[in-house]
Amino acid sequence: MDSFKTVLKFLTNQKTTMGYCFMAVVTIGCYLNPSKLCPRGNFVGCTKVIVKVLSGACIAPVMWLSVALLNGTFYECAVSGLDESVVVQMFCKNKTPTCQDELPRVPCSKSQLPENENTELLLMLRAQSQILGWSIIIISATVLLIGNCFKNCRSQVSYLQLTFQKIYMEKENEQFELFAENYATKLAERNLKSFFNNKSPEPFPLPNHKVWEEISTIYTFKKSEQYYSTLQRYVECTNLDSPEKQPFMEGEDGTEMV
Repeated sequence: MDSFKTVLKFLTNQKTTMGYCFMAVVTIGCYLNPSKLCPRGNFVGCTKVIVKVLSGACIAPVMWLSVALLNGTFYECAVSGLDESVVVQMFCKNKTPTCQDELPRVPCSKSQLPENENTELLLMLRAQSQILGWSIIIISATVLLIGNCFKNCRSQVSYLQLTFQKIYMEKENEQFELFAENYATKLAERNLKSFFNNKSPEPFPLPNHKVWEEISTIYTFKKSEQYYSTLQRYVECTNLDSPEKQPFMEGEDGTEMV
């Protein structure tokens, strides 16, 4: 029960940080669509995508945890407040009888222990915290290195082509934002003009929901096709000049309209 109270107190003191972490997790879960990540019958591709998403999402929490452990403050307060016999015996072995009662006050510099004993306990707590922090950093770096090596070795395309795809994706995202802003501005002007002039709006073709869904899926390289994004694959594989393939807007009732 005391351990639970200690953990609860620690989480309460760090409620701001925990809130940010919670919001980050929620944001990632609202952003991802399981149907896009894990198509039916593609277990290997699903696993790759999940590992990729998790590895990207864990970078910030791991770095925050490592910095916190290297600093030592969080670890000192959390461990010294645990009322567990193993923890107490580890720190208070061959110490004065009051060590057990004064151990939680050591990080706050309010203990009644002798100065040398207080300093020794504090250094022990900080050393353990830093060792744990460096261990997490080394393990994370090793896992990341092994993962990148495995990914590059198993990749169906060369490293230079992957580098080109990365550059292309960055430029495509930049241009997408510019085009989206431009078209959104024109659409807003068209709608406002129609509203204030009390006239029917001019035709303004836009991709329908199905098209947006198609270009929102995650793309991975295949030897059978040489595309660098889902958008490029859609543009090159779809006959947009055909009347049947012209993009439309959909009305509220689901009907397509020009």
